[in-house]
Amino acid sequence: MANTNAPNGFTPAYHATGGTIRPDELAIESAYDTAIYSGDVVTLASGYVTQGTATSAPCGVFYGVYYTSSTGAPTFSRSWTADTATQGSVAAQAYVYTDPDILYEAQFTTTPTQASVGATYTISTTAGDTTTLRSQEGVTTTTSSGIARCVGFVKRPNNSIGQYARAYFRFPSNQFE
Repeated sequence: MANTNAPNGFTPAYHATGGTIRPDELAIESAYDTAIYSGDVVTLASGYVTQGTATSAPCGVFYGVYYTSSTGAPTFSRSWTADTATQGSVAAQAYVYTDPDILYEAQFTTTPTQASVGATYTISTTAGDTTTLRSQEGVTTTTSSGIARCVGFVKRPNNSIGQYARAYFRFPSNQFE
C-alpha cells in the first residue's frame, strides 16, 4: 500500500523517559505578523514564540493559543492568525510542547530508507490549513543544518518505509536544552 502525501506537522507521539506530555505556556506578541498552526515547529525571538524555520533550533511544537481579543472576547484557537491584535496589546498565551524528551510523529515529504534513521533533517515550512487549523509541515532534506532527527518509522499497516513515510523525530538542538 502506498503512503499518502498528507503532511500535518509534528504530533507528540511519546515521551522518551515515560514522562507526561503537556504543553507549556509561552508568550506570543500581540499583532505578531505570521500565522502559526497546531503542529508547527516554533522558536523564540526576544522571549516571544515565532514561526520556526527549516534550520533554526526550535523551542518546541505549537499546540494552540489563548488571548483576549481586541473586542474583549476570551479566545482559544488551535492557530494564531497573523496580525491578531489582543486587548491592550497584552501578549497572548501560546501553548507549546517544549520538553526535549518528547518524540513526534511527522511525515517525510521525500523518500526515506532504513538508513534515514539517525539522520538529521530540515523541515518544510508550508503554510497551515485554514480549515483544520493544522500544520502542513513535513520533513525534507538530510543535512548537517537540520533540526529534526529521525529515530524510527511508525509501525502501522498504512505506513511503509518509502515515499511519504511517517516516522518519529526529536529535536536534538531544542532551545531549552
